Amino acid sequence: MTEIAERHVLPELRPWVWPWLNDYQRDGIGQAVAQGNHHIWWPCGSGKTAAAITWIVASPAPALVVTRASVRRQWASELRRFTTCKPYVLLPASERRKGWTGLEAYLAQRERLHERPIIIAGWPSLATDDGLNAEIADFVTWTERQPLGLSIVWDESHTAKNHKRWKRLPQEDGSFRFERLTSTAAVAGALAPLATRRLALTATPMPDRTRDLWAQLDIVDPGCAGKYWDWAKEYCGAYEDQHGWDDRGSSDLDTLREWCNSRASIVSTEQVSSKLPPLRRTVTYLSPDVLERPDRSAKAAIRHAAKVAGGGTGTEDKSAAALLLQARLEAAAAMKGKHVAQTVLDCVASGQKVLVFTGRRVDVTKLETRIRKKLPHDVPLWAADGSTPPDERESIREAYMGHKGAAVIVGTGAAWGESANLHDTDRLLIVMLPWTWGQLRQWEGRVRRLGGRNCLIEYLIAEETIDERIASIVLSKLAAVEAILPDEQVSAVRESLQGGTDDALLDRILDRVLDS
Repeated sequence: MTEIAERHVLPELRPWVWPWLNDYQRDGIGQAVAQGNHHIWWPCGSGKTAAAITWIVASPAPALVVTRASVRRQWASELRRFTTCKPYVLLPASERRKGWTGLEAYLAQRERLHERPIIIAGWPSLATDDGLNAEIADFVTWTERQPLGLSIVWDESHTAKNHKRWKRLPQEDGSFRFERLTSTAAVAGALAPLATRRLALTATPMPDRTRDLWAQLDIVDPGCAGKYWDWAKEYCGAYEDQHGWDDRGSSDLDTLREWCNSRASIVSTEQVSSKLPPLRRTVTYLSPDVLERPDRSAKAAIRHAAKVAGGGTGTEDKSAAALLLQARLEAAAAMKGKHVAQTVLDCVASGQKVLVFTGRRVDVTKLETRIRKKLPHDVPLWAADGSTPPDERESIREAYMGHKGAAVIVGTGAAWGESANLHDTDRLLIVMLPWTWGQLRQWEGRVRRLGGRNCLIEYLIAEETIDERIASIVLSKLAAVEAILPDEQVSAVRESLQGGTDDALLDRILDRVLDS
């Protein structure tokens, strides 16, 4: 691959890029180009986007990049930085401004200039109620008339982790008819076979459980893992009981690891640690006397979720149980407002840049108001959550990253926790503890990136609340993750959440978990 770069066989790639890449990036790119269909499982901030862009231009095929909506513009910027390509960002009608050029005109221009078209789409826009997004469908149809095929990059591939593709509909004669679902994951599964090359990028291929892998394997190499339930019985220990199939476990992980190693470039945090900035973690346990009472809206959300969970469906209703869990976590986060505001002000007084991840949109607004009252006028403060348009969030990110002095972003983890580069940060406050390992690793990855600062990540845990229980749940899921992706970050996070070597503290937490 080095010889290829030196001979300028990739004319679209700017000359400085290949020498700038790290060894593991070059190795991973070489594997991906050779296989055509490949996975890149590297830690957050390790250069997956640069590797994917190089993979794209290693073939003359048109390309489709599917990523989080909030980073479409960031992806386009990176493409223009690393290559001479001119990407097209697929925007919903509500985001189109004066002078916007449609897909048809873009493709005609690329064809006239003999240039490669690259379409960047957000995961939310991939699917509609009728199936595949119409513009993406038009692009796929256009590529089918070309001799070069189609390359697809699935960025944050765990977004399509759901294995369900079809809905079974009973017929009058007692038979069943199957209808394809129109969910994001199902549409991705239908789109994958239409491409000739596929690359998946993620730092968390198993964001929750082993079962999350199958759909990602299938959208990169359709059919390679066989039928889902056959695969789940082999690797998830799936079994059927009186309530239906249970696929939440794991089995034969050694074989699965070997199987994945042949299809993926896997780089651990330890392998790239020398290239990343030093990162420290601390866990702050907040005793009840420093916590505030949950507000009315938080209590109302818990009551509503509890009613749904017990309203005739029972505790076996997983979605209702998840809703109740989320409500309790958000309520616990809301109780930490006073401590969070004071911590932010202390950090700012030392000239630090601070990032705050909380749970509810209302808490973002409350924290912003609380902090702004005592914040020096020359320190910028931005607040944004899921209701903030992606382009506005990207503008905030750029302003924050470009600011030289102290600065603050307050937002929800759901809105900021994936893909966004926020590595110019001194302190990350995780106010609402994420309840899957994948979320936790992604949130940390916003500040652990090449060229970033020496950041302290502080987890805030409200004692005698759901926080302590969730800390134990996250820890219980790390064993399967370690078996597939051994990584020092797993051990480091576990050690932090367990309180390091403080055996008394760990015993106290475990006692509460067992009593819950």
